[in-house]
Amino acid sequence: MRDQPIEELLLLAQKGDLRSRETIIEENRDFIARVSSKICNRYLTWNNDDELSIALIAFNEAIDGYDPREGMAFPTFARRVIHHRLVDYFRKEAKHRHIPLLTEEADEEFSTYDVEYAYQQYHEQQQQENFEAVMEHYIAELTHYGVTLDDLVKVSPKHRDSKETLVRVARALSGERALLETLTKQKLLPIKELELLTGVKRKVLERGRKYLIALTLIFSNPSFYALKSFTDIPD
Repeated sequence: MRDQPIEELLLLAQKGDLRSRETIIEENRDFIARVSSKICNRYLTWNNDDELSIALIAFNEAIDGYDPREGMAFPTFARRVIHHRLVDYFRKEAKHRHIPLLTEEADEEFSTYDVEYAYQQYHEQQQQENFEAVMEHYIAELTHYGVTLDDLVKVSPKHRDSKETLVRVARALSGERALLETLTKQKLLPIKELELLTGVKRKVLERGRKYLIALTLIFSNPSFYALKSFTDIPD
């Protein structure tokens, strides 16, 4: 699939192919971060900045809305969608807080002063609200697997080596479509297959089952990328 032109992947994604959509998103994470950082006049990172969650949603919308017949390259279209989504969001927050964020002359771009001033006023609340929404969705998803946040606190590996091993297994699981379907459809961790795939002993996999499920949900669902910092996932 990696060798397919972006136009083919986009068409497949628009027809409901989740794997193609995930491929497009994963291959454009640097693009999303770069575009968003430029719009916000500040370097953004996936682990720390909720603005990228907004940009990721916008990029996903761009996948659905892109039409090559309009004569625009997909990166250009995606950049516009991300820009408008972020601008609309900042305008909404500025209006809510009575902050003159944009002037008519600067309608298309933020000045550094405007952005920094707006961040000081709304960033803490925005970050909390966004985190709570994502976390609520994540908690609801975990319940389908019989996992709670209390469970994660109890089973989270204390040693870095153990954590890195489980992270490696979760990433491997996220990249194997058949195994991932077993997890998401049957709500069962494919222990035997993971042991063969990763070389990690069955006892370790069974002991880390809940943690592996929690990590895999984050790695395989773009909506949960913002939670990587919450789980202290090593890069």
